[in-house]
Amino acid sequence: MKLATAPLLLLLLPFPQTLPDGKTLLDQSKDAFLKFRSYQYEMNMTTEMTAQDDPAKMTVSTTTMTTAVSAINPDKKRVETTSQPAGTMIVSDGQYTWTYIAPSNRYTKKAAIDWPQSSLASMGLGSASDVGKMFKEVKTVGEEALEVDGKKIDCWVVELKLDRLPFPQQPGIDLSNFVERCWIAKDQKICFKLTVSGIMSGGQIPAPTRLQETVTLHSVKLNVDLPESLFRFTPPGGATEVEKLSSSPDTKPELVGKPAPALRVQSLDGKAYDLSQLKGKVVLLHFWTTWCEPCRAEMTELDKLQKEHSADGFVLLGVDVGEGRGIVEKYLKSSGVTHPIAVANDANLFSAYQVRAFPTHVLIGRDGVVVDYQIGNEGPAALRSLLAKAGLKSGEKKDR
Repeated sequence: MKLATAPLLLLLLPFPQTLPDGKTLLDQSKDAFLKFRSYQYEMNMTTEMTAQDDPAKMTVSTTTMTTAVSAINPDKKRVETTSQPAGTMIVSDGQYTWTYIAPSNRYTKKAAIDWPQSSLASMGLGSASDVGKMFKEVKTVGEEALEVDGKKIDCWVVELKLDRLPFPQQPGIDLSNFVERCWIAKDQKICFKLTVSGIMSGGQIPAPTRLQETVTLHSVKLNVDLPESLFRFTPPGGATEVEKLSSSPDTKPELVGKPAPALRVQSLDGKAYDLSQLKGKVVLLHFWTTWCEPCRAEMTELDKLQKEHSADGFVLLGVDVGEGRGIVEKYLKSSGVTHPIAVANDANLFSAYQVRAFPTHVLIGRDGVVVDYQIGNEGPAALRSLLAKAGLKSGEKKDR
């Protein structure tokens, strides 16, 4: 009896499930929204950065960016991204595409672009198929249910791996041990969640830094009626149309030689700073964030400059961009930074100073006019050279 029933029992045992091909799923997800007459969704992206050498240090930072997308297939689309201090808008009516950059308050008007190919190309990534070919390994690693807008979405999980990924817009910076995971809905083939991890190094990054990004979709609406007004671009007040928007952080804003924009902030120690009351002093504004490795790397040198020129009518003010007071205070407590720091979340302020990369240094002369503008951490010598343009000589020259 036992021998007779054994084959029947074997038939009842579960067999290993064959997972769908990962590359096929990625191709299907790339075109998933094109199957619908129209769609809307919001996308949240959270980025965390941690010093690889000592995760226990207060070097973890978190930033969040929200993007709203509306589209009528095949050629009308509106993409708005909000973050501090940046903000972008891309609007296409099928005939023209407008691209607006908030920090510079400028926009371009071009012939309608091809989504998503041209947007990938504009970032230096080529076509979607080119991106798929970059990875050494693409496979489906399992399945998982996500909860999206209160509903359960059954997904395939596709994993992509790459030994090294260069940053196309940041020469010299690489992301190694790159791993990306996509949660692709089994029915609609929409990627509802994406995670990216790896180790950043090179360029102005003083020490290897672990990067972890998570992107999630929510408020997804398919085949929804959308007003035509969404796809008409109205320039914000004072915006200027230009032929080309430079994405290079090395391009200096047109502030040099002009009166510095108004600035009224309060430092974390309670002291008020008003540029209009600082005439007669040399002012250096240092726009930064706790998650910016190059920013943190130059804090000690900035402290030295403050002490060195304390009797020279020099005011150094760090302006943290878009972070919570608690995050900044926790970092300052562990780092020992001594120069005054203010926390600002005024998008108009960052737009006025055209801050679009970190760190950004704005040097203001004793007459209240912007003397020079330095983007990035170029080292102690560059900071001293910057101050010299406002008549503040370095310690070595003072001693002569």
